[in-house]
Amino acid sequence: DVGLVGKPNAGKSTLISHISEARPKIADYPFTTLHPVLGIAELSRHKRLVIADLPGLIEGAHEGAGLGDTFLRHIERTRVIVHLLDVMPFDGSDPAENYYMIRNELNKYSNILAAKPELIVANKMDLTNADEILDQLRDELGKPILAISAVTGKGLVNLLEKLWYMVQEQSDLDESRSD
Repeated sequence: DVGLVGKPNAGKSTLISHISEARPKIADYPFTTLHPVLGIAELSRHKRLVIADLPGLIEGAHEGAGLGDTFLRHIERTRVIVHLLDVMPFDGSDPAENYYMIRNELNKYSNILAAKPELIVANKMDLTNADEILDQLRDELGKPILAISAVTGKGLVNLLEKLWYMVQEQSDLDESRSD
């Protein structure tokens, strides 16, 4: 249903470990995730989502850099993309530039992938000054951004509910196209 994309160390594995029973390897170095990890998020009223945690993407992923093109195929199978942004990356990079770099890789890889519905999620909102960075990021991107902390659980219920409705909307569109 949902594919998690973002740069290495954005918090994708931490997120999936907190919203499902999946137990991916989590560490504070890039490319800890080497293989896709699937988790099932259980929501209220018997609703569930299958979520794929994919290795972090880097520039050139569409050409095979890092672990890129192998895993971009997995994202094509999802209905919705969660673009997870680290508001304070360890490498000192700019979250807005990171967003555009990943979007560029998705666009270069495939038109189908580029057209998928996307939910932009700012992670690590438990850090000092994260709110200020989020405001700046919203201004720079000019798009809605959902704020969460995968570590503390802040915003995770809201994230899952939003994803549920996005996936249902895509399912309804897929059904109407096949009629």
